[in-house]
Amino acid sequence: MSGDGVRVLRILGREYSVRAPAGEERRLQDAAALLQAEITASKKKFPYVTSNELMVLSALNLCARQLGAQDGECDEADALERIAALNRRILDHLQRQD
Repeated sequence: MSGDGVRVLRILGREYSVRAPAGEERRLQDAAALLQAEITASKKKFPYVTSNELMVLSALNLCARQLGAQDGECDEADALERIAALNRRILDHLQRQD
């Protein structure tokens, strides 16, 4: 990592150079670590999906959790069920494309 605000993040085995605003470098690194952890969890659940599919599933899981937290009306069990249903629909769609 260089001192000019550019951070090299490693996600799914690839390196990405990203410029972070001053003071936001740590948040960017934390976000990349959270995404990588979600990808690892998704890979355990769906071991045969491609890297691109893992990235999409993981991003959707994170977004769904964020939206659930913002709503405040959705309990955790309901959110997990909605995420699982969304994952199934995405996988079905992606498999139909192959």
